[in-house]
Amino acid sequence: MIKTDSVDAFNEAYRRYWDLLFHVTMKRLQVREIAEEIVQDTFIILWEKRHSIEISALKPYLFAITRYAVFHYLASKQTIASRMKALSDITSEYADIESLVNDRLLLQLIETIANELPEKSRQVFYYNKLLDYSIPQAAETFNISTKTAEGHLTKALKILRLKLSALHTSLF
Repeated sequence: MIKTDSVDAFNEAYRRYWDLLFHVTMKRLQVREIAEEIVQDTFIILWEKRHSIEISALKPYLFAITRYAVFHYLASKQTIASRMKALSDITSEYADIESLVNDRLLLQLIETIANELPEKSRQVFYYNKLLDYSIPQAAETFNISTKTAEGHLTKALKILRLKLSALHTSLF
């Protein structure tokens, strides 16, 4: 029924499965805001792809979407952590400790600002700049065109530059 644009059917699916998906996601991630966002995104994906997907059983489909979203979140978190570790391993190569601290602070600042970006721009930015996906790979991951992914990345970089510039101006 969701495939026929039935809002009532969608609302019923949401009512039936939101809490269950949330509790499973929360158990895995232990971060309420991230768990809520992943479950919300699951239902957004369901609605956006309602015309193009064939679902034989709704519950396993929703769990699959959620599971993959959790895996992607954990993978990105792990990659960021490994980059932070790699940055800390460089300490011995730096003669100037202040430079290392500045690099860490800048990376944390970029992550903080990136978390404020619009959803798609943030996702494309993370995949391209932090996970080293190419633009076409990021576009394929989010099922968008390469041009759209480039637009999201351009928007993200513009916002990051503006915010970093404003912060630099206010500090100095």
